[in-house]
Amino acid sequence: MDQERYTEQVTEGYGYRKKQKDEFEALIERMRNDSAAKRTAFFQPSTASVAAYEQDARRMRVQVKNMLGWPLGEEYAADFQSPPDVKGVPEANVIYVSKDALGSIYRVEVAAGYGLTTYGILFLPHTPGPYPLAISQHGGGGTPELCSGFYGDNNYNDMTRRVLEQGVAVFAPQLILWNDTYGPEHQRNVYDNQLKHLGSSITAVEIFKIQRALDYLTSRPDIDPSKIGMIGLSYGGFYTLYTAALDTRIKAAYSSCFINNRFVIDWPDFTWFNAGNRFLDAEIGALIAPRHLYLEVGIRDELFQYAHARPEIDKIAALYQKLNIAHRFYAKAFDGEHELDLANDGIESFCNVLKGDSGIAHFPEQD
Repeated sequence: MDQERYTEQVTEGYGYRKKQKDEFEALIERMRNDSAAKRTAFFQPSTASVAAYEQDARRMRVQVKNMLGWPLGEEYAADFQSPPDVKGVPEANVIYVSKDALGSIYRVEVAAGYGLTTYGILFLPHTPGPYPLAISQHGGGGTPELCSGFYGDNNYNDMTRRVLEQGVAVFAPQLILWNDTYGPEHQRNVYDNQLKHLGSSITAVEIFKIQRALDYLTSRPDIDPSKIGMIGLSYGGFYTLYTAALDTRIKAAYSSCFINNRFVIDWPDFTWFNAGNRFLDAEIGALIAPRHLYLEVGIRDELFQYAHARPEIDKIAALYQKLNIAHRFYAKAFDGEHELDLANDGIESFCNVLKGDSGIAHFPEQD
């Protein structure tokens, strides 16, 4: 006669499963605690001189590109044959929009290659060119129109046009970040996961698209290719930090309300294999040296909190000091939320670097 099968309450195995969960969390905590020493051991560029640092930084940039993946990473080049349309100056479709008190406005689509285009809005001052150029990068939920004040007041605090007012041409590109108020629904994190399965990432593709836009823009006779900068808020600050770290055509970077502890703000599209042991925000920011870098954080920012940003900022500041170029770095904690600082000192300093001799231009003295 068959015996009745054993059954039990679901709570009997609960303690074992909780132990499994706790073990994983403790493992991750130990690995994260160990990662600071690993990053320090890995990221040791020479600070004997600026030239020595730049030589090591070039090697580090290759490794960051490989971490982000195709089409930036050299180790993936053999897997993806480059078609002719990603070489040389790309074609662009430029449509005049309007002229206002600050300048002329154009919608631009750059043929980036691989079937991709870079859409953005180009602003040219009324004064004669050639102009310095700033990339003005919107953040999460945003668009070029939003960060350029087309829809009224918002947390960008007129970012694009405040740069334009300084006599600097501005290109504001679109990333896959808009919300459904401004365009069709998209699945950014799904795209990122799918790309990571294929040796790429959404960050790598979007940086590539920004770079292709720069290839076009710097070919224009009304743009000075030696005076390029990038400014961005939130996700725009993320792309500013990473794009400037990897593309040395960018002579000055202004990253607002992004830099932070990536073990606290570890969103999927800020995460790559082994990044925690090699390159977090401080290491990426350090690769902008010896070029100019301006960082700001809102003291009342509840999204990317200042307390978590400060240690990363201090690491970058120490690197600039070791290289005897502290005047090219500035960090500000301003009385604000998740927004671009309303005070104009950062914008003015950033634009003065672009308009002047980047080798001698100074950011404000640190407080």
